[in-house]
Amino acid sequence: MQNIRTRIAPSPTGEPHIGTAYIALLNFYFARINNGKLILRIEDTDRLRSKSKFEKKILELLHWLGIQWDEGPDIGGNFGPYRQSERNSIYNKYVEKLINSGKVFKCYRTCEELYKLRKLKFDKALKEKDLQLDYKELKFRKKNNWPYVIRLKVPNEGICVFYDVLRGSIKMNWDQVDSQILIKSDGTPTYHLANVVDDYLMGITNVIRGEDWINSTPKHKLIYEYLGWKIPNFCHLPLLRNPDRSKLSKRKQNNSIEYYRKMGYLPQTIIKYLGSIGGISIENMQSKFDIKSISLGGPIFDLDKLTWLNGIYIRSMEDKTLIKVMYEWSKDYIYKILPSIKPRIKILTDIIPLSEHFFSVLPKLKAEDFKVIALKNTMQIKVLKFLWLQLEYIEKWDKATILYKVKQLSNHFKIKMKTIIAPIFIAINGRLISTSVIDTIVIIGKDITRIRIKQAINILGGIEDIKLTK
Repeated sequence: MQNIRTRIAPSPTGEPHIGTAYIALLNFYFARINNGKLILRIEDTDRLRSKSKFEKKILELLHWLGIQWDEGPDIGGNFGPYRQSERNSIYNKYVEKLINSGKVFKCYRTCEELYKLRKLKFDKALKEKDLQLDYKELKFRKKNNWPYVIRLKVPNEGICVFYDVLRGSIKMNWDQVDSQILIKSDGTPTYHLANVVDDYLMGITNVIRGEDWINSTPKHKLIYEYLGWKIPNFCHLPLLRNPDRSKLSKRKQNNSIEYYRKMGYLPQTIIKYLGSIGGISIENMQSKFDIKSISLGGPIFDLDKLTWLNGIYIRSMEDKTLIKVMYEWSKDYIYKILPSIKPRIKILTDIIPLSEHFFSVLPKLKAEDFKVIALKNTMQIKVLKFLWLQLEYIEKWDKATILYKVKQLSNHFKIKMKTIIAPIFIAINGRLISTSVIDTIVIIGKDITRIRIKQAINILGGIEDIKLTK
């Protein structure tokens, strides 16, 4: 009998989200019910966006949810390293094999040329024949050491067929599949090469991932075949959806695991709920879990239902247990907010009103709350929109950076700081007279800050005009 090995392979390019937890959960239980192993691998081929702080957060939050792996960057194993950035020499070996067998080709095309070629091809994929240069130009670029990438050779026509555990046979036309870049111009691998090489060398038998990877599977299948390797069992899970059936998106609501932890959701609640929306009973998971039973309809992630379930769990706790849970949840947070509220405390009962805005998700606001501000409604909306967008791109979340962004707004709109910060004060703290709004923003974090600003924009009547890019 084959030894089952599954993997979770998150990229440390941002906060791990609830979709990551869902995929990890199903991999975890599939491995356990089959007496197999779960491997955690960090896929950090995107050097610019990958951050060690996000890797740390991935490990921390998956552990918090109770998901345990048998091999990974934190505990080691027989198939490491478990970070792709530490495996370049391994990938180079297999790239050479692909080059020698004529299964890949060097492409010297520039970004501008690729853009024009894609416009000419319309909905068709770019193939080797589309990317070829004439002999003279190719010789010139080689001689002058022009940068190049290494691309996968893909059939020009015909049909690719692969098997999916949930969907059966899937067919895709080869003319819809690009000649994928495997090695970038800086010599580092793309996800597609690293993913296949790692899955094979780590002995992964079952690739359980989101359905957004279906279109990449023909490329992965080709790499397996070109290298003479056995293809693993593919299972593409339907993605989580909002109650309106749209894809789960941070634009509509915050979906980072850290957000739910901060807001006081229990890990066991999240795990039970994620299992239930996949059509699985957590109580029976370890004895009866059958991955083929997962519905293809797209599981609905309903925040109201999660909140309802969380309430049931909390109310069922023994008082002593609940006090312990409350303490563990709030102790670090209390230490953070204390310096902001302590200078204003006269009697201990002052603590509750002074700290209220730190603990609630959204202040209870109405349009009248903003009428005390010496700015027109339209200008308040503009200020809040600009800040909402700017905060999304901040990496270093500290007082100096936040203050700098607000000063930028002041200079941009030519409005004094004390005036421009007023709508921000109300949006974040719920009132003008309160603790420092900059301190509050730093403490509550990016997710909750942006949710509060978005609520204020909505109340002021400007939510439909939010532009989602700079």
